[in-house]
Amino acid sequence: MRTFIFALAAIVPVSCVIDHAAAADRLPTFDIARNCSEETAGSGIDNGLRSCTKDETDAKNELEKRWSQFGASEKGFCVGESSTGGERSYVELLTCLEMSTGQLSTKDQ
Repeated sequence: MRTFIFALAAIVPVSCVIDHAAAADRLPTFDIARNCSEETAGSGIDNGLRSCTKDETDAKNELEKRWSQFGASEKGFCVGESSTGGERSYVELLTCLEMSTGQLSTKDQ
């Protein structure tokens, strides 16, 4: 029994690292429509939903092109940061990755 517990204690952390690394290999799937609806609800801005959806879609497209350029640790950290509070934003994810790697372009400023 003791051997089983020690084996389990060794396997669980390793499996978490493997899952984390695998997750960092692919771009996460965020629900753009839901996120933008929640973000713009009650804002009173006429084109807020359309603008939010465009920004999120543009950021997702940019991430799809550049995903392999970012390191696993940056991806893991930034996916967590961009998912904080239940909101899942490609714009926040892209910004976090660019800032963490020093790749923030002047057109984004």
